[in-house]
Amino acid sequence: MVLPVTAHAGVKVFDSPDHTLELGMRLQQRLEYETSTPAPGGTTDGRRDFMVRRARLKANGKMQGVAYGFEWKIDGTDQTGSTPTAAVENAWFQYPLNGAALELKAGLYDAPFSRDLLTSDSRQLAVDRGEASAVPSAIGLVDNVVGFQLMGKTKDSKVSYIVGLFDNRTIAAAQQDVPMVAGRLEMNLASTKDVYQDAHFGTDRWYSFAVNGSYQGGIENPVTGLDDSTHAAAGVDGMVDIPFGKCRLLGVGELNAIRVERSVGNTEYNSTVKMIGVGVLFNDRIQPFIRFDQVRSDALAPRGGRRDITYVGANFYQRGHSLKIQGDVRMQAGTDDPVDGARLQAQMDF
Repeated sequence: MVLPVTAHAGVKVFDSPDHTLELGMRLQQRLEYETSTPAPGGTTDGRRDFMVRRARLKANGKMQGVAYGFEWKIDGTDQTGSTPTAAVENAWFQYPLNGAALELKAGLYDAPFSRDLLTSDSRQLAVDRGEASAVPSAIGLVDNVVGFQLMGKTKDSKVSYIVGLFDNRTIAAAQQDVPMVAGRLEMNLASTKDVYQDAHFGTDRWYSFAVNGSYQGGIENPVTGLDDSTHAAAGVDGMVDIPFGKCRLLGVGELNAIRVERSVGNTEYNSTVKMIGVGVLFNDRIQPFIRFDQVRSDALAPRGGRRDITYVGANFYQRGHSLKIQGDVRMQAGTDDPVDGARLQAQMDF
């Protein structure tokens, strides 16, 4: 299926014709260094931060043909400015209604919008996600939403679709008379396995392209109680990962346009966010990369402003994405520092 239904390389603890159970976990140990932290006298000062960026426990499997997934998290332990709390990250069922052509998924899971969002934080090209998903998240197209969707794919799995209704977790429930609608149409011209990851291994080829959109109207003003605003978003994204001699060449890209309209004052705020990344994998081990994020938003738009951010780094894969080390540096236009930050992260995920 387009959206993953099982963990990668988990430990199978129960397997019968009617019920399977697989357990896994994810740990990300990270060191961050920021060079643009404000300091007295109008200068900038560096900030170092050791943290356990993510700690997850995962379970998934099937019961009488119904797939399920569950993930528990404690993120941001010892991260500056973070107050870690245990919470549910994923909790869903997936029912087959007409084979692979039509399935129903319900619960808490990734919104069907943005390749950057749908790609797990454990399988990113850079150390973490970027503006391509951060800007849509500001209007509710977040990493995890609650709702249900219909989804399916063709017999050869080359074309797949998703359409669903969801709560907007960035808006109070009392202000939402109408749920958020989101949908995605995707085409995979070669391999259909593990589409949402930014490094593949072996000799297979991937050519993946998608369009997606979202709309929510009838959002109430918390002061007046009247319908005040609408949110709309549309985007395209793609990924190509092919063998090239003794290497693999990866290219990923994404373009999202977002509009927030408010009836008070007849105002409209627009945002456009672009992302492009390139990586070269040598001997299934070392992957140097570069990723560029660009944001062009009205000043008052959610997460508004203008940003041009370049990440340069490399990944070392000891056992694919299950055991790896990632590092990158961040360079942002318009600052006084040539390098604005750096990250080094070790990950174990299964």
